[in-house]
Amino acid sequence: MSFMNYRRLLIGTVLVIASGGAAVADDAASAAAPSAPAPPPKPPASLTLPRGVLEVTVNLEVNASADTVAKPVSIAPDVSYGLTPDVTLMAVHSRYALTGLRGAAGGGLCVTGTDNGCAHPYDNIGAEGLISLAKGPLSIAANVGFHALSFDRGFYAGKVGARLRYTSGRLGFTTLPVLFVAVTHRPDDSATTPLAADNPDRFFIPVVLGVTATPELWLGAGAGLKGPLQELGDNWQLAVGGLAQYKISPELKVGTSLIFGQIVGGNEMTSGADYRWWQLWVSYTR
Repeated sequence: MSFMNYRRLLIGTVLVIASGGAAVADDAASAAAPSAPAPPPKPPASLTLPRGVLEVTVNLEVNASADTVAKPVSIAPDVSYGLTPDVTLMAVHSRYALTGLRGAAGGGLCVTGTDNGCAHPYDNIGAEGLISLAKGPLSIAANVGFHALSFDRGFYAGKVGARLRYTSGRLGFTTLPVLFVAVTHRPDDSATTPLAADNPDRFFIPVVLGVTATPELWLGAGAGLKGPLQELGDNWQLAVGGLAQYKISPELKVGTSLIFGQIVGGNEMTSGADYRWWQLWVSYTR
């Protein structure tokens, strides 16, 4: 073999060894380099707020009933705070926060005056707690509170209930059954006065079936059974209606509803399609 051939063989061998060493070095460097941290697992769905999160919802409540449109109109703020991941505290004024139904108006600041459906400019507030019992596709929370239903009439009541939400894909089902137990002016305290002048124990059983039409838009249809436990047969009512909510950003949402609050019931004089309520709300969370 000539000198030139030895030289070519030697150079080729060196190049092969060098390229193999570089590949091994690259593999070692790749193995030693830290990988990108994995994203934290998404927390399971819950009916309570995360710790330290504040949510403020301002509800515009409007009576849209025949012959009494805008009598009354009220602005009802609700404030919720995540005390722990499993406990949310709330100060509420709206009829929705009170009962789980949007078929009423007059909560919080009533702005149309006593001649237009307002019993008093400011007549109610409630303090509530929401306690998570289950998280995930099936979320459950206990709901307890105490409400000044009417300062002017001296109506106060305790509240006990639950919230339940089941989601499957884009569909969701929610119910918020509650019971109010009167602590003042109970009907049996003044048997000579009619039920309307008293503060009876009351129940509300709302149900909503909703669909997430797009990542931003949620649509729902709901119904709710309600009435006083005393003389229930003559005073129960069924509400039906539709709701929609749009997510402007993860923090900001707007919604609207039209509810027939007394579509049928035991008292035909105060039931029917003429009794309806419109609401608009804005919710901010941070």
